[in-house]
Amino acid sequence: MTMTASKPLALEAFKLDIDADGIAVVTIDLPGEKVNLLSEKLMSEMEPLMLRLTEEDVKAVVFISGKPEGFIAGADVKMLARVRTAEEGEALSKAGQDALNRIEDLTVPTVCAIHGAAMGGGLEFALACRYRIVTSDASTQLSLPEVQLGLIPGAGGTQRLPRLIGMEPAINMILNGSKIRADKARKMGLVHEVVPKELLRDRAVRAARQLARATADLGHIPIKPASAKRPARTLGALMLQATVPGRALMYNTALKTLKKKVGNHYPAPYMALASIYHSRGHSFEEGLALEAESFGKLTVSDVARQLQNIFFASTEMKSEPWRAKDGSVVKPHAVAKIGVLGGGLMGGGIATLSADKGYRIRVKDRDIASASKAAAYADKFFSEKVKKRHIRPYEKDMAMGLLSVTDQYTGFKTCDMVIEAVFEDMALKHKVLADVEAVTRPDCVFASNTSGLPITKIAEGSKHPETVVGMHYFSPVEKMPLLEVIVTEKTADWVTATALAVGRKQGKTCIVVGDGPGFYTTRALAAMMNETIRVFVEGASVEGIDQAMRDFGFPVGPMTLIDEVGFDVAKKVLVTMVEAFGHRFPVTDEAILLFESGRLGRKNGRGFYTYEGGKKGEVDLTVYDQMPYGRKRQDPSPKVIQDRLAYAFMNEAAMILEEGVLRSPRDGDIGAIFGLGFPPFLGGPFRHMDTIGIANVVNRLRDLKQSFSKSFEPAKLLVQMAEEGKTFYGGSN
Repeated sequence: MTMTASKPLALEAFKLDIDADGIAVVTIDLPGEKVNLLSEKLMSEMEPLMLRLTEEDVKAVVFISGKPEGFIAGADVKMLARVRTAEEGEALSKAGQDALNRIEDLTVPTVCAIHGAAMGGGLEFALACRYRIVTSDASTQLSLPEVQLGLIPGAGGTQRLPRLIGMEPAINMILNGSKIRADKARKMGLVHEVVPKELLRDRAVRAARQLARATADLGHIPIKPASAKRPARTLGALMLQATVPGRALMYNTALKTLKKKVGNHYPAPYMALASIYHSRGHSFEEGLALEAESFGKLTVSDVARQLQNIFFASTEMKSEPWRAKDGSVVKPHAVAKIGVLGGGLMGGGIATLSADKGYRIRVKDRDIASASKAAAYADKFFSEKVKKRHIRPYEKDMAMGLLSVTDQYTGFKTCDMVIEAVFEDMALKHKVLADVEAVTRPDCVFASNTSGLPITKIAEGSKHPETVVGMHYFSPVEKMPLLEVIVTEKTADWVTATALAVGRKQGKTCIVVGDGPGFYTTRALAAMMNETIRVFVEGASVEGIDQAMRDFGFPVGPMTLIDEVGFDVAKKVLVTMVEAFGHRFPVTDEAILLFESGRLGRKNGRGFYTYEGGKKGEVDLTVYDQMPYGRKRQDPSPKVIQDRLAYAFMNEAAMILEEGVLRSPRDGDIGAIFGLGFPPFLGGPFRHMDTIGIANVVNRLRDLKQSFSKSFEPAKLLVQMAEEGKTFYGGSN
């Protein structure tokens, strides 16, 4: 039916149309933004919008986005960054709560029509409506991811969601920041209908008309408010939620899981859990009050600030164009087909991820059986997506149809890019480079997935060194978010731009670094790993080292990481570092014995830990037998272990920046967090050094040098910054 506004609505974020039956369609279209955000402008216009809806003879209201993709992507994070006190943060939360309460308080049915992302404040907006319809499109996802920014849902989410779907699923959804797709959302009771994208508006208007008619007949809205609706659940779940002991058990179980998962580093999940728990046994208003108070405290916490810094940096990097030295924007070449050399773990991961994003893929290995491992890897990946209903079976077939394998170079002539993931051997890399150039166009980009070999040396084997670039993926490729793009002095700008474009389409956060042994990530990690081995040789226990660094904030301990990477790979990296940097990477005789003991870690079931059936077991005590102190281990204090390993990492990172391998502290922080697991709540190595104080960092490095090793000699850049009172992110200490 034709929609006509009765009179103009003098608002910028909303457009109002009312048809002859009194069905109002409110289109949310925040001006000047690619996506809708729960911003100050939107919230400030909510009251006049609600007043207008009550003035008109409206029978029902439909809320829908005016953006082509996405409903409301969440709260405006820039708005949050302007908060300076807990009181300001609490007031901001209350303003959001009040704005959405006005929607819930409307006396007519409200229908929320969602296509694309409804994240954070966007989902909270939807929860305030009586009826929710979402599209079946893969881009439609619902979540409350605030804990990932060090916050909690602050516009009623911790109160409405558990009242709607139950405490246990609400706890899981909020504490994990889970993205819920359409079908699952309907099963959870989170939404009422799932429709094709093309039918969303028509179905929402029809639903509003049906609800309005039923309301007129019954004298009340025939749907319980979002804050009271209960989907069907098992008797056990109902008993847990309905009784005080049951809720206490649910809370304590979640608390125990939280402590194991995040320790004491992240306050937001704990406050979110407390607020959700408060939703039972207390009034809705009391629950909102606790939510707002907690939100206010978190907005000014150091953890939230650091996590938001990471968010801003990574968001900026996703769309940042590559620029030539003169500042001009460089356009990437189009890439439709990618050749992948190597069907193993890395090659299979790269091929699978690329096919998932729509690239045509040709995988080559020494024989069909080896190349076919990549196809098997892809089949398992896409089958899992089908099982989770993220894609349909025909979509899996389409993706698999993009991938083919060979033991020859047939099919490589039409490749726009070739990514090699062969063994870390320079002679082998030169051979495959020559083979590729013999069958591809001169403008085909050749990317090496090496983790440490200098790209300049690899490019020496090329007829077109300007087309050679490094693309260092992290394992497992489909899960790890970082891509390190390595450029040489001869790499053409269009090649760099093309590598960035491919990486971003693959869903990666990309940093561009200069060439050199280990580049940035491998070199900084190698410094920490080398110090790890030194601490171990000096008598520290395997579990003592791992526990100290987990307590510091790393997701896994360094001993476990060496087992995962493999002793052979760790040895090769350290040899490369020793050859390049000499005394700064001192390797003891005991370390050499360790690396030549036949242990490979998880690969052969012999490492610092035992492995049974692929599962990690206890410490392998025999690993101590060749060490000076044998099995008589004596751990230094956790603080000493943490300082030795973390300062080795940070000092090396500063040297890498000093040498120009890193372009900026921002790239260094993103690379360390997304690629190496550096604790996000610390903001990355450079922000962490700013927090400590550069002069304090230098003094501590000098103490460590005197006590343990010359390798702790402070980077010249740090010494200079300390003398000048500078910081990495501006300002002064």
